[in-house]
Amino acid sequence: MNRKAKSFYCWIFVITLLLGGFVTSAQVLASERPTVALVLGGGSARGFSHIGLIKALEEHGIPVDMIVGTSMGSIVAGLYAGGYSVDNMTDLITELEFGALVDIAVPLSGGIVDTTGIEHYLDILFEGKTFAEMPIPFRAVVVNLGTGKELALSEGKVSKGIQASISIPGMFAPVQIDDQFYVDGGLKNQVPANVAADLGADVIIAVSLEKDYDDPDYRRITDNLRMSITAMIEGYTEINTAMADVLIVPDVGLDSAFDYQRGAYFIEQGYKAGLKYMDQIKHVILDKDPSFQFTPYKQAGYSSEELRAIAQTAERSVANLPKKFTLKPEVQFDSDYNFPKIGAKFTHGPLNWFGIGYRYGFDSDDGGHELFVDWGREKLGSVEIYLRKSANRKLPTFGGSIQGKINRLLLEATYVSQGVKAWQVSASNTSLLETPHGVGGLSLRVTGLRPEVSDTPIEDTLLVAIAPQLQVFPWGEKQFPVGISNNRPYFLGGLTIESPVTELDIRPKFRVGVGTEMNLFGLYPSDVSLGVEIDSAATATLKFGIKGLRF
Repeated sequence: MNRKAKSFYCWIFVITLLLGGFVTSAQVLASERPTVALVLGGGSARGFSHIGLIKALEEHGIPVDMIVGTSMGSIVAGLYAGGYSVDNMTDLITELEFGALVDIAVPLSGGIVDTTGIEHYLDILFEGKTFAEMPIPFRAVVVNLGTGKELALSEGKVSKGIQASISIPGMFAPVQIDDQFYVDGGLKNQVPANVAADLGADVIIAVSLEKDYDDPDYRRITDNLRMSITAMIEGYTEINTAMADVLIVPDVGLDSAFDYQRGAYFIEQGYKAGLKYMDQIKHVILDKDPSFQFTPYKQAGYSSEELRAIAQTAERSVANLPKKFTLKPEVQFDSDYNFPKIGAKFTHGPLNWFGIGYRYGFDSDDGGHELFVDWGREKLGSVEIYLRKSANRKLPTFGGSIQGKINRLLLEATYVSQGVKAWQVSASNTSLLETPHGVGGLSLRVTGLRPEVSDTPIEDTLLVAIAPQLQVFPWGEKQFPVGISNNRPYFLGGLTIESPVTELDIRPKFRVGVGTEMNLFGLYPSDVSLGVEIDSAATATLKFGIKGLRF
């Protein structure tokens, strides 16, 4: 080989070494990009703010390489780790009726609320995935109820792990995994930044949701219990959050943790918090890697059509889950004859969606002992028949009712075999006009009176009525937590104009009162009102109303 050839090959060898060294250095630099972990703390409905925070992180190019969650934080963390986008999660929580996923079974078993429906719903959303199958590494933090030790779940089904992570002791039943029982991870680790540190994260972004009380009433047991739990977990929170490089606190500290209907508001608060802390987050990342490029991105998730199909499948599947045979309390108010009824019924189990029970109505003429059978589905309506023995009537009374809903229009029909009113049909829309400080509604009804003489023409027994009403909310959309419910109080005013069909004989009735929209656990909406109705003869009648309350 001549000298020129040797020189040429030497240069090739040197260039190869240099190029190899350059490629190796680039690979090392790429592998040295700091690993970013997102830690989402618990806070029930306030945890929806995590969705807004993730949106801010995406817009500013902050990667999420691993994600850890406790309680509600585990739901948001799990959905994002499973591939759902910010838009997907927003649609899910703003359109979902959370009350349809849980059930209050009586007698109670381990907790007030049964969360089997939540686990089933999430399992369909995650397509039965295990922790090992998640696109983004994910951990759900729980507490072993038997040992008192916290655990970051990394094996088994994601849906089961999240169900355990949200199981607030006393409220939800503990969740069995293998031969152990687990409850809400927030009991010991409200903001599990230590879990992210154990996983080897270089940058830890943690979110803490502040306590939800202000100027507590120490004579109120619910305030005392809530503050006691906070006092117990605050020590753990301080230790664990000390491991976070950035600790974000969204401005939701005094908003109710039961306010599940304000998802959009909480999401916006989380987004604002993300923007507020963004410079600090970027500074920490750049401190680890000065050459880091913040490239905005957006997790693709599912299309609107795909998400709708998944959610509908999950909701239908939950609705068809077999429920335990239970004894449930019954509280009703007969608006036609103005008396309350209380009792209980057996339902679910072998009865499926039927119920068999007993009630007592507090009225000598039209109340009394009552046996009934009913059937009802949340989105389809309900049917009921009953047999009643009143104190002042010789024969038993037979009656029935049917109810259905089309969007906001409530359709009702009733029949009773004895009494002045034989039957009644009505159509009501209580939200024709809706603003933050007032809601206007309208009811139309036709009533058939029982004729005193058998050959009375039917038109002479018909009454028609129109009844507009107005609810005024002095505090707007603000809700006041009282015990285990959120309450939105209002003043009520109404007018009923009734007349026989055959002649114009207007019989007005005025109604005034007070009431409240009430949400038990933030999941079971109802409406309770108390007022006075005054007719054209200046006769006053006490009116009590209760709608939508179910157990």
